[in-house]
Amino acid sequence: MRAAPGDVLESQTSGPGRAGKARPQHPSLEVAVRSPLIIAVLALLPLIAVHDAGAHPCPVVTDTLGAAVDVTTWPPAPFRWKDVGANTYAQTYKDSYLYADADVTVSYAPCQGLTFAGHLSAAGLKPNFAYQIKIVGKPTGLFGDDGDDIANEMIGYTGRWWRTQPNPGNSSDADYEANHENPDYIFEGYLLFDFFITDRFGAAEVDFALDSSYHVLWWTHQRTAGACDSPPKWRTVTGAATDAAYDVDLVATDIGVFAEIERLCTGTTTMPLGLYGCRLLLTEESFHQSGEDEGYWASAMGCDDLSFEIVDSLVDVPRAPPAVVLHGNCPNPFNPATVIAFTLAGDRRVRLGVHALDGGLVATLLDGRLEAGRHEVPWRGRDARGRTVPSGVYLYRLESGGVSRSGLMTLLK
Repeated sequence: MRAAPGDVLESQTSGPGRAGKARPQHPSLEVAVRSPLIIAVLALLPLIAVHDAGAHPCPVVTDTLGAAVDVTTWPPAPFRWKDVGANTYAQTYKDSYLYADADVTVSYAPCQGLTFAGHLSAAGLKPNFAYQIKIVGKPTGLFGDDGDDIANEMIGYTGRWWRTQPNPGNSSDADYEANHENPDYIFEGYLLFDFFITDRFGAAEVDFALDSSYHVLWWTHQRTAGACDSPPKWRTVTGAATDAAYDVDLVATDIGVFAEIERLCTGTTTMPLGLYGCRLLLTEESFHQSGEDEGYWASAMGCDDLSFEIVDSLVDVPRAPPAVVLHGNCPNPFNPATVIAFTLAGDRRVRLGVHALDGGLVATLLDGRLEAGRHEVPWRGRDARGRTVPSGVYLYRLESGGVSRSGLMTLLK
């Protein structure tokens, strides 16, 4: 469906694939695709839970992620030192950057959820950078009494398998079923369910809900998305020689990233019911590149003690207000000026730009930190050099952390 001018458009800026592959059946699991109605409800509710008469909704908890060296992850892999636009970071930045200095938290309700859902807040990550969000199982072969083989199996059958021993590497349902009872074999189930791109300063605010099972990420200019793959998330990559991460001024470039599906179609994955004891992991995306500074899907940050419960209910829980609300522009159509209005739930760094329909940047209206509340920004139909632009339809994009909101406006003369 094509958007009409004035519509607000929303997106999160939340090996070979097997698009559309049916989820394997297993005696210990009951996995089904929910109806379109349930999928629609899930899309509208980032967190839903069972209602217990006389009880309060499940309280939200916040976990702080640690650098990968401080959590249990897979064997070390080289880090990527290029941003999502393939710009190499400054040598001084590469020599000094540590994930231990980043501040990443995940807030979620640990009980009575239809899916694992919540909010990720990040500062101090690599700028203009793509990260995968995964949950990873805790097999008792690695974690002993702290492990959870049932949850590990449910995660693996919903996502993918990593064979830790023997011969470490990605595995398959068939390999797991043939060998998981052999004590010489250890399998970790893992599920890539979302991703995000940080802003120029390494920050992101991401609302997530586990409703998809993905394989890997791709640039939109690298590969064409399939019918079941995720919609692209866009980032206007900017930077300056005065930034810690860059030693040159960057030309503003719009970069799109999408996730290739692993099982079923985007938005149709449901987790088996039960209690989950697992890990949360952020992984660097390397886009299948090779060579110096390209990286190799290195583990970045995570926590070893994620716990949540999946139940089968559709009763609403009061939700927190969204971090960014774009109200649109008024008047629309306009001549000679219009005002773009938006509301921030908290103090945030914001970038607001006007673009041509081909994606080219026309003008940057705002790039800085704002206080919480409603804000109104005028545009008088001029480009970055102050020249009057021709009549036509223009796209405006509001970016803050990992969140992007866009709309269309029409200039008539």
